[in-house]
Amino acid sequence: MCDPGYGGNVRNGNNPTGAPPHAPLAGKWFSAQFQQLMQNAYPPLS
Repeated sequence: MCDPGYGGNVRNGNNPTGAPPHAPLAGKWFSAQFQQLMQNAYPPLS
């Protein structure tokens, strides 16, 4: 599930998805996530 509000279930230890809000369907461009990936890249991008 990619619902940011989903609280998980017994099978996954009641862990939330961690999905960012307003994420599009799988396979669609998501600028906010791309920017996050660039910021968190290791080694850092320069």
